[in-house]
Amino acid sequence: MVNVSNYVLIIGSSNTDLNIYCKKFPSPGETVTGGTFKQFLGGKGANQAVASVRSGAKTIFMCKIGADLYGDEMLSQLAKEGINMDYIARDPKISSGVAFILIDEKGENMISVAPGANFLFSPEDIRINAEIIRNAKILVVQMEIPIETIREIFIIASEGNVIKILNPAPLKPIPPDIFKSIDILIPNRGELYQLYSFLGFKDLKIKGKQKILKILKSISTLGLKYIITTLGNKGSIIYSKDGNDIIEVPAPNVETIDTVGAGDCFIGVFACKLCEGETVVNAVKYATIASSIAVTRRGAQKSMPFLKEIRTKFKENYN
Repeated sequence: MVNVSNYVLIIGSSNTDLNIYCKKFPSPGETVTGGTFKQFLGGKGANQAVASVRSGAKTIFMCKIGADLYGDEMLSQLAKEGINMDYIARDPKISSGVAFILIDEKGENMISVAPGANFLFSPEDIRINAEIIRNAKILVVQMEIPIETIREIFIIASEGNVIKILNPAPLKPIPPDIFKSIDILIPNRGELYQLYSFLGFKDLKIKGKQKILKILKSISTLGLKYIITTLGNKGSIIYSKDGNDIIEVPAPNVETIDTVGAGDCFIGVFACKLCEGETVVNAVKYATIASSIAVTRRGAQKSMPFLKEIRTKFKENYN
């Protein structure tokens, strides 16, 4: 059992990323040669756990992996990071998750995932660990696991005093009742627009910030306290239901090499700083700084910055 009072609990996916760095993405039926292959550990949940622990939080990661070589390597690396892995389940009947990722010369990416054991992570697996969920200070969940499992996680978390965060990625239809159990939603801009459509809200003719604000107001009526929308190299915007307005947090200008894992970096560091008692706005600033470092490096987990790096760049930009 965990004997810490304040910890970040991240529940989600763990994958092996098989990356090809190429000059351009192939069109359908086209073969593009001359790329460079690299293998990294990834998965949105595992990436966020690494970002959280490297930025200073006591971090527990809960997931399901296969009893295979990929799974062995996942556990080995997470242990080196100092993440608590007591609640990771292994299934000998299915492989661990694998992601095939193309990264072009601009650092943009295309991803296809074979989820493997991630999609067998069941509500029963969650109920076994209910106490750990109820006692967390911060909970982060993504959507590379089944929707019924996500619902069970938030039902259990609502029995405690947990700050509950959903990263709706990769986006799929979300039953509206789930939002009542979530405090903070963190989509990117594309996911925000898709989610608005999935939820059946009326199409908007307006554009720009007014469109985003209208979307944020509409989605927040489902019960959310905050919606934080990440905008890539343009930073992020924070919407508070109580404030009924948006706060913009710009991102530093950097030379982007690889955007894989940048959003996960943002979320893991944001969760860490909330756990430490920072305000939502300050936590977003730290997360923005961290992700601006991550995009200057290759790989997902490998690119996550450490606390000292984040603090140094934070002072350069905000002090």
